[in-house]
Amino acid sequence: MHQPSFWRPPRSHPLLAAVALVLYSSPAAAYIDPGTGSALFYVVTGLVVSVYFAVRGIYYRAIDWFFRVRHRDQRCEIAIHCEDPRYEITFIPIVHALDAQGIEVTFFTMYPRDNSFETLPNRTVHRAIPEGMMGYAYLNNIEATLLVTTTPQLDVMTFRRSRRVRHYAIVQHALGESRFVRPYAYDHFDSVLCCGPIVKANIRRIESIRQARPKNLLETGIPHYDEMTKAARQAPPLEGEPVVLIAPSWGPLSMFEAFGTGFVKTIAGRFRVIVRPHPQMRVSQPELYSEILGLEGVEVSTDRTPVSALSRAHILLSDISGIAHEFAFIYERPVVVIDRQMKTGGLEGELLGGDSELKQLCRDFIVPVQPTEIDHITDHLEKVLRSHSVETLEKVRSQLVYNFGQAGDVAARQLAELYAVEKTGASIGTREVHA
Repeated sequence: MHQPSFWRPPRSHPLLAAVALVLYSSPAAAYIDPGTGSALFYVVTGLVVSVYFAVRGIYYRAIDWFFRVRHRDQRCEIAIHCEDPRYEITFIPIVHALDAQGIEVTFFTMYPRDNSFETLPNRTVHRAIPEGMMGYAYLNNIEATLLVTTTPQLDVMTFRRSRRVRHYAIVQHALGESRFVRPYAYDHFDSVLCCGPIVKANIRRIESIRQARPKNLLETGIPHYDEMTKAARQAPPLEGEPVVLIAPSWGPLSMFEAFGTGFVKTIAGRFRVIVRPHPQMRVSQPELYSEILGLEGVEVSTDRTPVSALSRAHILLSDISGIAHEFAFIYERPVVVIDRQMKTGGLEGELLGGDSELKQLCRDFIVPVQPTEIDHITDHLEKVLRSHSVETLEKVRSQLVYNFGQAGDVAARQLAELYAVEKTGASIGTREVHA
């Protein structure tokens, strides 16, 4: 029978042939010694795992192909990617500042935006894309001159570089250091908009250890501090008896995971209390989240942003949550943290070694308390309230945070210059972007 001219005999695939031999071989009554049986077990296991990853790879490639074909006409100049509503506060100051410069932006969100969100500027176009892997498949195939995100580990996990994006930049959404992020968090970005000098020094050290190509590290700051500072200045002055805000992180190092909720009742016996469970608890620890919502004699805050709770608190009790630095530096009020030892195994801290520089520099107003002291936590709260010094806090803040209160404008200028450099075809190495 005549075959079409484009027909070719199918090529045999060694993996499929091996699977076929295992699945379709005829039964035999031969004796198999234990050693041979063990070897066969590992062969079959290896084949099954290989098939799984082969199929998964085909699935991912199919999704990538779909977005290349389906959305090949979707392109932009400056793309901003926001993976979760709680990170919008990072980008809002930036898009407004870019709009003031007459620069158009496409704002990609992995969630829908309704009227409850702040209105975007006229030159900012919003596009909602799917969440999770489907959304990253979309991003992995867009065409843009500059892509900006808060999501780390580019080209490590699902988030891959698109061949049609010239420059990738990451802006940090919290004050921190590189020691508590996963390996290669910033390695494959072209530019990092650094929050402060510690993370900048950490990245340079990691580059030296790995002998990696130096990135463009910009002295930016934390844009969402701008918005929170404005809100803090508009808040009414504190009155009445002290209010303790309890706002820990989530997961195995969370105070609620370690101690339960009983300590809240102890604190409520001496102070007014607001409890703000971490939003991720609702997803990852639903039973504990429900228990917190049912606490009696305290106020539980579940607002989209923590601004209202922060503005009404005299002191914060937390653990490893980034909210500690927000409360201290924006509201200039003290924090007590349960000082549980953070393990850096599997994180960049394992490569950097040593202890947290940030923790040491902030210990006068973000005061660490040992977990064994949880039964006496009210005594520690009272002591820290009495000894708090705003002057000490302001001095440390000026050393640790770039461009406090103006980071949104600075970030916009830096991104505009990165965009201009890429459009002219110059390299960052030949034309330095201003820090």
